[in-house]
Amino acid sequence: MPRNAQSVPEREAPLKSSSHNANSGGFWSRFLSVPPVSLALLFAPSLVAVTQANGLADRLYDPLASILAPALERLSALPTPFGELLSGDYGVLAMLPFLLLYALPTVLCFSLLIALYQSTGLMDRIAQGLHPWLRPFGLGAQDLTRVVMGFGCNVPAVVSTRDCHSCSRGACISAISFGSACSYQLPATLAVFAAAGMSWLGGVYLGVLGLTSLIYLRFTTSKILRDVNSRLNAPQPGQLRPPDWRVVCHETLDTVRSFLAVALPIFVGICFAAAILQLSGALTLLAQTLGKVMILFNLPAEASVAVAMGSIRKDGLAIGLLDSDWGALKIALESPSQVLTAVYLAGVLLPCLVTLLTIGREMGRRFAGRLALRQAAWAAGFSIVIAWSGAFIDYLF
Repeated sequence: MPRNAQSVPEREAPLKSSSHNANSGGFWSRFLSVPPVSLALLFAPSLVAVTQANGLADRLYDPLASILAPALERLSALPTPFGELLSGDYGVLAMLPFLLLYALPTVLCFSLLIALYQSTGLMDRIAQGLHPWLRPFGLGAQDLTRVVMGFGCNVPAVVSTRDCHSCSRGACISAISFGSACSYQLPATLAVFAAAGMSWLGGVYLGVLGLTSLIYLRFTTSKILRDVNSRLNAPQPGQLRPPDWRVVCHETLDTVRSFLAVALPIFVGICFAAAILQLSGALTLLAQTLGKVMILFNLPAEASVAVAMGSIRKDGLAIGLLDSDWGALKIALESPSQVLTAVYLAGVLLPCLVTLLTIGREMGRRFAGRLALRQAAWAAGFSIVIAWSGAFIDYLF
């Protein structure tokens, strides 16, 4: 009897321990699947990547600019148009610090965090938690990974949609194009808010961007596709697990390689195009033409070039607003609603050219053209609502 009495606790102890672990794992699984928790975890990589990478970039920008200054001075003496193409306001070498210090580290940091999410199974848990919230908007839970990846860079995010089901790929690309504020756009946006003395608008901007993106998807994705996407992408998460560092490194490097191989050549081409437009006087003509349209958005005519450049290149708004040539614009944008409207319109009016060319290559020119026109129409409509709603609030308070 004593022998049997001793054997029972010995057999029961492991069972109790196993039950405790299971319950603990069940608790964490349920906790991580609560939609507000999932939403916070979803945007955590964006916050960490932008704040940490941008903090490093801020510290290194002046030293790198000092190193490049002699070369820029020599290149500026070259005959027209070569000096302008290389060292002007939109010259390749002049814009190189922004690419190297702000875009690339953000993409690297963000890609590493997303790879960790995927390797540990945390992304599946987040997808499970947000799946009920996404169904009305034409997105499946698994598409979240790609949309969030777009906050690092839209290009690898669009390329990664090759793994989407054919029914959900179009909606996923639309979500990336409209709502994923990339590593160019987000730092430029925060820089504008900071320069205007309204840093608090950063949180407001992200909230407005998220809300309008969901409305946009809700009304641009057919009910049939929304229902199909909901069934196809129902998440089946496994257990949380330790990260596989080899896989994490591989995924991170793949994303960075994709950024360098696809985005970098297009970036150089856009720099050349912008420099030629400035040199030819096309930007001045654009300002005169679009200046009259700005009244629809309760913006001064001076905002036209900054908005136009920001819609083509996502750091263009910061260049137009913060460059000394456009100092009058900073004075003209007096109210928070005007600053928010200008930044939102520039950021969402069109996909950046790098993204649009990638979409055309992946989905065809017709799809890319329709997407750009549709996005421009919705972005303009949202901007008008933001502008005049904000103007009414400014008047009241």
